[in-house]
Amino acid sequence: MPGCKLTKSLDNKECAYAVAGARALYLANYYGPVEGAEAVANAIAYQTDTDGYIDKITLPTGETFYKVLGAENTISFTDELLAGGNGGKYRQHTVNAVLNQYDIDVLNEGDALSLGNFIAVVIDNAGRPILLGRTGGLKAPAGGFNYASGAAQADATGWTIILQGSSMEIGPILKNEAVVTPIYAEEVTP
Repeated sequence: MPGCKLTKSLDNKECAYAVAGARALYLANYYGPVEGAEAVANAIAYQTDTDGYIDKITLPTGETFYKVLGAENTISFTDELLAGGNGGKYRQHTVNAVLNQYDIDVLNEGDALSLGNFIAVVIDNAGRPILLGRTGGLKAPAGGFNYASGAAQADATGWTIILQGSSMEIGPILKNEAVVTPIYAEEVTP
């Protein structure tokens, strides 16, 4: 951050369709960030390439990313600038999704989603993988993991997931979706 001065013109060079929303959400348990490529106990190591993209995330041993498949057109995120007392500024990262399943899998993870602290990678509909919660994690606020049945047949139904947290950075972009590894795979016994 060179003295908080602009260093480049911004010319909206993208000449393409822009579709809102996101198509995928990955969560990992939060640990403080460190710079580097190797695993570190009780920390997540982030490596940044020369272009400014995060090209490697190394979770602590035994940790993994978990994919959350929200109902169609329900995954979204915000990265907001907020101001506190005495002019202090910070960012608030928020991730939203709706799960339209009510089963044992969701019930078994409900306490973790309600009480845990996470980092999130959201893949937006333009294919950009964006990292949220790196500096402070994301937690469910009041109302952050609630179920609504709806009343009429056409009403929305499902678990609303909201995770948010204060951050000291704009959500960085990952080099590509392959940086999100390892992803949890359920072991199936024959």
